[in-house]
Amino acid sequence: MNHPARSPDHPLPGPPHARGEEPAPSPVPMASHREGPLSTTRPGHQARSTPETGRRSAGPAVGVLGAGRLGRALAARLAGRLTVAVSDAEASAADDLAHGLGVPAYGPAELAARCDVVLVCVPPPAVAAAIASCRGDAAGGGATVPKAVFANLATSVPTGRLREDPRLRDLTVVGLKPVCQYTAVAHGVPTVFVTSVAGQLPLLRAVVGELGTVLLGDETVEESVGAVNRIATMAALRACSALREELSGLVADPAVIASAVTNVFAGTAVDFPPDPANPYTAALLRELTAAGDHTGINSAGAAARSVGGAGHPAAHP
Repeated sequence: MNHPARSPDHPLPGPPHARGEEPAPSPVPMASHREGPLSTTRPGHQARSTPETGRRSAGPAVGVLGAGRLGRALAARLAGRLTVAVSDAEASAADDLAHGLGVPAYGPAELAARCDVVLVCVPPPAVAAAIASCRGDAAGGGATVPKAVFANLATSVPTGRLREDPRLRDLTVVGLKPVCQYTAVAHGVPTVFVTSVAGQLPLLRAVVGELGTVLLGDETVEESVGAVNRIATMAALRACSALREELSGLVADPAVIASAVTNVFAGTAVDFPPDPANPYTAALLRELTAAGDHTGINSAGAAARSVGGAGHPAAHP
């Protein structure tokens, strides 16, 4: 597929790694998606010309493949500090995201050709086809092999299985499994990412290290992230449902109940374990201890910490 010339408004460089350059290192510090597989390169998908909206660092160029909820959250968090481009099976979805962030949208093959890392944020059944769609067409016929590193974020799709797929065997595919919920990512709550590929650790940290922590584990640890996310999500749903039911006997206004769940409950979870110096939670912990209704949450904690950075919306009561 022939893509139009890149707009001068978007000087997205060729991959530094393809030129033998090293990425600028960063400190160490799944979500539901729209339906529809990202499986083909769209003919005529134009690179959108939009003005730059913020400085880009000299770090790796990052492509976000998939404009679903997790893809949108990651693109928004990364666009302010790295060179970012987006792609999606639905041109309108990619263009809307690109327009909102002031970044270019490309077809999958051009996205992979221009980027060092492609974050694959598509529904699990579509992951292999989405990566395969990133092959370009060589001038003499046949598919080209992208040099980008493809990061599989689908926690229910084993990365080893992708590497065994005949369509992907000559591509670099690594796992980058987020212990996350997309709304928390969008709001700046620190995220843990797990990978089992030590050789790509510096590059992955350069991409998402400022969003949280990139941990190195074996493939068993990497593939356990899906179960961790499922258990945590179910526990949160049970707790939120129980809280809503309990509060319904106290107040009738649904807005008050909703705020108690999404603000008080969620904020307390973000600050867990609580800061011992907070007099409000300290008093509540004493009540729980006196009633014998505690599970070690009143144990000595670390020094008070900043949650999610200076811009995080969580407030300490």
